[in-house]
Amino acid sequence: MNKKIEIKEMPAMNLVYCRHMGDFSKIGEAYGKLMQWAGPRGLLNHPYLKTVTVYHDDPNVTKIENVRQSACITVDNPVKTEGEFGNLTIPAGKYVVGSFEIDATQFTDSWNSVCVWLSESGYQPDDRNSYELYHNNHEEHPEKKFILDICIPVKPM
Repeated sequence: MNKKIEIKEMPAMNLVYCRHMGDFSKIGEAYGKLMQWAGPRGLLNHPYLKTVTVYHDDPNVTKIENVRQSACITVDNPVKTEGEFGNLTIPAGKYVVGSFEIDATQFTDSWNSVCVWLSESGYQPDDRNSYELYHNNHEEHPEKKFILDICIPVKPM
């Protein structure tokens, strides 16, 4: 598992989302709906397009069937949405950022390594949402790996 963990100032992001509740492994269904909706609206043609999974609940506190996640794409500005699609802004700020190149079985270990690093850093999580920022389409990677940043918002202890 390739990794690098550090504290970084992350920029604000405008996102369009499709909400998912439940098992993490099923978020692909929400991404499928989002891509099907966003494509005809020209939202997938942005040269700096990224996908982002935003976490609204902690699975250590919330039962997995009630954990809310948002499957998102970046957009320049909020767009007109409808139904199960909405706009979400991630505020700029200080985050612990774990950069990884992993396969689908290594997400839990990656999150755990960022959390252990955070517990020893002199920072603590704040109330903003954590997210995963994806830098590639894992289906196009020769080893089907995800290149991503795990971002947890922080404040000094």
